[in-house]
Parts: sequence; C-alpha cells; structure tokens
Amino acid sequence: MYDHLSDLAQRLGMYMARGCPEGLRGHFGDELLVDFPDEDRKSLGIALAKLEADGLVTLSHVLGPHLPRVRTTWELFIACDPAITGHDPVVDSVELARLLIENPDLGGNASMLEDAAGWSRRRFNPAFALLVPHIADGRTRKPIQNQYPVLGFVLADEDLVALQRYVRDHS
Repeated sequence: MYDHLSDLAQRLGMYMARGCPEGLRGHFGDELLVDFPDEDRKSLGIALAKLEADGLVTLSHVLGPHLPRVRTTWELFIACDPAITGHDPVVDSVELARLLIENPDLGGNASMLEDAAGWSRRRFNPAFALLVPHIADGRTRKPIQNQYPVLGFVLADEDLVALQRYVRDHS
C-alpha cells in the first residue's frame, strides 16, 4: 500500500480490498465502525478522507450515518493486491492486453478472456478493469450485472493500437 498513509488508512484499505471477493468495486459504510471497534468515528473518517485524497476510494456524505458511504476504486486493488493476492493488477492487465491483441475475439465476452487467462475472478477483474478506459465507449458492453467491470468489448483497429500502446507503456 502507500507508505505515506497512516497505519489506520492502510489497514482500512487492505480490509476493504479483502472485502471485495470478486475483485469488483465494493461499498462500505457504518459497518466499518463495528469492524474497527478500537477506532472512533473521527479517526475512521480522517483515514477514509486520506484514502479518498489518494484516489483509493470515493466518499459520499449523506445525512444520518456516522461515516460517509465508501466506494472502493480500481486504484485500491492496484495498491493492495500485491500484498493480498500476490499479483499486480497492472502486470496482469498487460498480459490481458496481449491476449486481446493476439486474439481480439476474446474481448467479445469477458468470461472467454477470463478463461483464456486461467485466473480466478478476484485476480481477473481488477486487471480487466484497467483496460476499459482504453477501449472506445461505444464498443464496450456495459449492461447492469455484478460479475465483471464490463461484459466485453467489440475491438476495432484503433482499440488494438491503444492496447499495443498500453502494453508498451506498462511493460
């Protein structure tokens, strides 16, 4: 994780990343008060604000609850997964990009790409999510579902060039 963060912020980040068993962005709230009983609301709130300042979570302040609503980001998995899973999502995303460059048809269905990689869903999803911004929006399958960041891509030549550049820049 990030060494400049407080111990509590690091523990919260690791806890939330572990709390996302499918490697998808998760939601947390006042249950963190129960899960961290030795910490007061103010300390947790400040630690969450530090995580937000580094882009690891987003916070939504609403009336009523003691803590803001927390949504993890893909950056949290990038920071935590090497310690949690032993895999780096950035390195894994390069491997997925190479698979897509070699066989663009794998992009049509996330489950086909997941099978080709041979990874657990927990490892696959953060790496796959890192590729989404490099594919044109109109060629991304985004129905509401809770298995993958997106269901797949219809890859055009410009997407393949973007993936080649991604591989170059992250290798």
